[in-house]
Amino acid sequence: MKMIRIEIGWNTIWQILVLVGMLLLLYVAREALGILFVGVIFSLGLDPAVTFLEKRGVHRIIGTILVFLILLLFFATAMFFIIPTAITEAGDFIVYFNDTFSQFFGIGIPEAAIQDINTSLNRAISFITSSNISLGGAISNVFKTIILVVSAIVISFYLSIEKNGPERLLRMVLPQIYEKTALEVFKRFKNKVRHWLLAQLGLSLVIGIIVSVGLWLLGVEYALTLGLLAAVFELVPVIGPIIAGSVALLISLSESFSLALYVLIFFFLVQQLENNILVPLVYRKLARVHPIMVLVALLAGGQAAGFFGMLLAVPIAILVQEVFSYIAERKARDTGLGI
Repeated sequence: MKMIRIEIGWNTIWQILVLVGMLLLLYVAREALGILFVGVIFSLGLDPAVTFLEKRGVHRIIGTILVFLILLLFFATAMFFIIPTAITEAGDFIVYFNDTFSQFFGIGIPEAAIQDINTSLNRAISFITSSNISLGGAISNVFKTIILVVSAIVISFYLSIEKNGPERLLRMVLPQIYEKTALEVFKRFKNKVRHWLLAQLGLSLVIGIIVSVGLWLLGVEYALTLGLLAAVFELVPVIGPIIAGSVALLISLSESFSLALYVLIFFFLVQQLENNILVPLVYRKLARVHPIMVLVALLAGGQAAGFFGMLLAVPIAILVQEVFSYIAERKARDTGLGI
């Protein structure tokens, strides 16, 4: 039997050590890299609006400032007018949902949990609406979150004021030998993640408005909360709309059987509208991301890093998908097998 001798040179050992060191560095700096990634994603989402203004003669810097000011105005309006109402309604909704759930299934949310939720909601309302709130206490509670959000916004702003800002950043930080490959992968990633963002946010907005208005016209209590719930759960493919519809059905069933029947028919029509018109027209043509991949990515991201992980899960999954797709296509071209 012939023995196989494997020799590992110092060059290989150093390469392994450098790779391990880079992985450790990435792990230590994972939060900063995550914020950078969020900034890149945010800039990709805003780039179509900035480019639209630029093509119509508005200087790119002015256009970027205008887009950010419009977004700031939108969120400020939501913070002071829509969200306090929604939070107040959500507190009543939780108690009402608990009573309804107990009525039908004989179990409910523990009283201590309800009190904790209501306390948190009341604090949120005070934080949004009160001008006498203790600045020191507020900063001590949300300082880290504010820093992360502001950092992501600043990064996205600086990436947006330059045309192809993320690509310029890659050229600055990557060795020239990897530049062409990285830019090709990023180009594919940029197109897909931008389309996914537009499609997903558009679907959530449309479904949220339809559900809120529809349930309000039917006379269902907490229509605004249920509409917001439907918009949020629309981000979770397959099971999200089912959960939102089930909650609305349960609430309406506690009022009357006939109302529940109308709500059931309404959500059936919404589902048909979504599956047969909105999804084929918007999601499949724009996103080109399989819903199951989105669902698995959200679950994995949430389990790994909570809300922040869910925020980055789908873009990271798209990036990984594009990297493997690029490698497979390169291998097919190199071997002459075609794509």
